[in-house]
Amino acid sequence: MCGCQSERGVGMKCASSRHLLELHLDGELSASESAEIEEHIENCALCDALYRRLEQLQSDIRKQITRHTAPAKLQRTIQVALRKAAASESQPPRVRWNWMAVAASLLLFASLALNIASLRSRDSAARDILAQEVLSSHLRSLMGTHLLDVPSSDQHTVKPWFNGKLSFSPDVKDFSSQGFRLVGGRVEYIGNRPVAALIYQRRQHFINLFTWPSSSPSQSGYSELKRSGYNIMSWTEDGMTCWAVSDLQTGELEQFAQLYK
Repeated sequence: MCGCQSERGVGMKCASSRHLLELHLDGELSASESAEIEEHIENCALCDALYRRLEQLQSDIRKQITRHTAPAKLQRTIQVALRKAAASESQPPRVRWNWMAVAASLLLFASLALNIASLRSRDSAARDILAQEVLSSHLRSLMGTHLLDVPSSDQHTVKPWFNGKLSFSPDVKDFSSQGFRLVGGRVEYIGNRPVAALIYQRRQHFINLFTWPSSSPSQSGYSELKRSGYNIMSWTEDGMTCWAVSDLQTGELEQFAQLYK
């Protein structure tokens, strides 16, 4: 256990160091700051684990980013425009400027198109990595002994348990009458942030519902994924992002998601 943790959770030194981990990973800190962060990581198992996950996430994103080359037709169009601009050197300055403006516009259009494609590819890669983290956390909770930090079917016991452990209060609901029994909760790390994990049970199947404040105020509908025989659903509503994962059939997991939403 990290020596800088208190009984109520992560201590001030951990809290002040964590927002510097990404800056340290990107080489944006001074030598003295980097040395201080490295010393802290060496003596704090929790921050060291988080830093290793940041390193892995950065590596995975770099591997999955697709680099795009401008289509041959667009390259030829730009080359023709540039040749015409060069040939117009003997023309009056106004005509020359028009050709240069056309070439510049084409180059700007090509750059914007490639940047949009790159952003879409990056978003897709980041989503895939997040889905894998969600599934990994679900599997770890089933294989180990860390399924529950607060074992309780009482939502009025589970909800206040998160006070002081997270910077937000998760919406804890019980759907026992609909066949989805609340069995407790725990704190997890998903996407390099602490999140609430609410655990539900349907027959012999467990559902991990991960939730945290959304970075976007807009709402989104259900997004469904399948990984290694497990179903994963995600959505955003009321400023919160939710990811549910289970080996339940898609229809049953969607029923649960509709109940929670």
